[in-house]
Amino acid sequence: MNKTKIYNLRIVPPEPMLQEIVQIKRQFEVAFGRQPLSRSKPHITLAKFEMYPEDEEILLKYFGQLSEFKKFQIGIQGFDIFENKSNTLYIKVLNTEKIKKIHTQLKILWIRDFHKELRSIKIASTPHITISKTDGNKMLRESLDYFQEKEYVRQFEVSQLTLVSRKEYKTWDWEYQIELKADF
Repeated sequence: MNKTKIYNLRIVPPEPMLQEIVQIKRQFEVAFGRQPLSRSKPHITLAKFEMYPEDEEILLKYFGQLSEFKKFQIGIQGFDIFENKSNTLYIKVLNTEKIKKIHTQLKILWIRDFHKELRSIKIASTPHITISKTDGNKMLRESLDYFQEKEYVRQFEVSQLTLVSRKEYKTWDWEYQIELKADF
C-alpha cells in the first residue's frame, strides 16, 4: 500500500506581487540569515491534509466544486508574528468573507463527500504569507521590528486556487489549478 502524501490547498499571489514577496524573503535572509521556510514559495494556505495519492481523482472531483466560487479580491497589510512554538514572521492577509466561505465549503466537502472526520483536515485559521521561521524569540522580535518599518500593503484578485502535494519531508511535486468563475 502506498504511503499518504501531504496536500495543501492554497492561494498563490500573482506576478508581480509574487516576486515582491520573494524579495522580502531575500531581505530577511540578508538581515537574519537563511532560516526554515525563508525560501518557500509565497502562498496563503487554506487547508492541509493527508491522503493516498491513488485517491487524487476523487480529490479533484470533489475539490473541483470549489470552482463554483467567483473570483475575489484579497488584501494584505503589514507584518506580524506567531509567538507560539513556531516563531514565524508573516505578512498579514485580511480574512475576508470569501475566505471564510471557502473554509466552510471545505469542511462540508470533507465530511459529506470524503466521509472523513473534521479533525483530519487542518483549516488555516489565520490567513497569512510566511516570510520565515526564526531561530528563537529574540530573532522573531528583531525581524518584526525590522519589517514593521517597511510598509507593505497590496490587493490582488484571486482567480484560482492551487492544490499541491508532496511526500513527507520532500518538496512539493504535484500541482493542480482550480479556476474560479469570472465575476460577471
